[in-house]
Amino acid sequence: MKIKLQTGRIVEVEAFSMNRTYGGLLLGEPNEAINDRIISSISYCKDWENRKALLEKKNMYSKKNVLKPVIYTAWLTSESVSEKSKINDTSSIVLLWFGEELKGKSISDIIIEGISNFNWDKNAENIKY
Repeated sequence: MKIKLQTGRIVEVEAFSMNRTYGGLLLGEPNEAINDRIISSISYCKDWENRKALLEKKNMYSKKNVLKPVIYTAWLTSESVSEKSKINDTSSIVLLWFGEELKGKSISDIIIEGISNFNWDKNAENIKY
């Protein structure tokens, strides 16, 4: 699936996943300590190999001490970021963000909403295949 960012850059969604933010919370209410643990332990599928990853920290909370209910993860690729290095086969990043439930939205809509204003040139990493 290809998505056009607000900057005009076209990115390819190589893989996508989603998990419940508090899926493993059996007892208690969300609090700062629990949220810090969740945020520090967020990762992506090991099948995606070792890639640069970035947790988007804007708008993580739905209310005080309660993170949004879903963690979305997308492995994205695009043309190289020419200013970054001489490696110019492609650029890539795994982007993670907290979001709301699907509620009638398609996967495509969720991804577009989550990544459309992402600053690719500042954050993506050039890689060589």
